[in-house]
Amino acid sequence: MQKAGNRDTTSVRSPTRPPSHNAPAAGDAIATGASSRTTAGRSTRARPIRPRPSIRSRTWLTWMAGAFAAVLGFTLVLWLTRPIERPPGVAILESANVSDPTSLMAAVQTAGLRGTANVKGAIEEIKRLDNERVTIRGWAADTGTSDSSLSVIVFASGTHVLTTALKGASMNMASIFRPFDKGAANNAFEGTFACRPDGKLIVVVVTSDRTYSQFRSLVCP
Repeated sequence: MQKAGNRDTTSVRSPTRPPSHNAPAAGDAIATGASSRTTAGRSTRARPIRPRPSIRSRTWLTWMAGAFAAVLGFTLVLWLTRPIERPPGVAILESANVSDPTSLMAAVQTAGLRGTANVKGAIEEIKRLDNERVTIRGWAADTGTSDSSLSVIVFASGTHVLTTALKGASMNMASIFRPFDKGAANNAFEGTFACRPDGKLIVVVVTSDRTYSQFRSLVCP
């Protein structure tokens, strides 16, 4: 008879279940996760599609460019056609009645002008065009400076009839006054005005420095 403590017992092992082919292996699980992350990263980093400018935006830019060009062109035209600034005192002298040396002296004093010997010039021609109009042509120059602008003012029978600026070169001035070459590009003047025959003419040159000089007195042809 055997003792209970020495009874030989045999442990029963549960049979080993074969691995299921449906479950992924560890390496496959890691690869699957990496593939999922790569796909997710690609979808996140996709290049955004830029919207094309609408037709309304392009039309607005075209209108803005056209408006800017129009304003620039208008400003340029105003600058090119702006009136030439006249020397001080010219407007006062134009409003005066100048028929002789006495009335001329009173007018230049009112205009704040002083006489100068630096202004040289000559009236080369006075020609009648018709029963009412005559044309005058000549040259003038300021020997004291090359920067002074000159205005030629003509009175006929006491009334102001013409104010003109120097424009162009006079060949007669170059031949008569050859040593002087300042302002040679603009020293000629020409103009047309109304004048009755035998009407007395007084021609004055005014500089931008508030000085003046008088041509010799003439009469309308």
